[in-house]
Amino acid sequence: MPFVNNLLRCGAVGATLALAFVPPTEAATDYLSRFDGRWRGGGQVKVNQLPAPVDVSCNMSGDRRSAQSFSLGGTCRAMLLMSREIGANISFDPGSRRYSGTYRGSTSGPATLAGRLKGDTLDLRVTWSKKIYDDNFARMLIKNNGQGAFTMQVVEKIDGKNVVVSNLAFRGR
Repeated sequence: MPFVNNLLRCGAVGATLALAFVPPTEAATDYLSRFDGRWRGGGQVKVNQLPAPVDVSCNMSGDRRSAQSFSLGGTCRAMLLMSREIGANISFDPGSRRYSGTYRGSTSGPATLAGRLKGDTLDLRVTWSKKIYDDNFARMLIKNNGQGAFTMQVVEKIDGKNVVVSNLAFRGR
């Protein structure tokens, strides 16, 4: 009987290890699926011409385009008068383990995105179509832990300091 018990224990440990080890491509695919569905949220956005950040509310939809890409888009509104379409198309390249895509919503025009998944956070370098604040680069952090919510921050260099210019939080609806 000790042999059978050891075999069962080894089998249980082996099964647990097999479930714990998820190849990087499958992990990326699972991460992308977290954005499927409809989202509602908002937060604050710094507008260059205004002295203080503006509160915005947003409705978004996420759609898995393929096993290795997704699209996220919707509308954000502020001060009852302003409305802006925002969105991103992001793809995962299993060979380089990098994410890349395009962001829409800036007054400077479409921006390119490139970066990596670090835990539950997609850490992307944003390259704007033209100079905003100090340069034409920013950092976008999209965090989704798979619990039905995600956050999205944009950090810009302003006067040599890192400043959060957009801080949004979304919940599935």
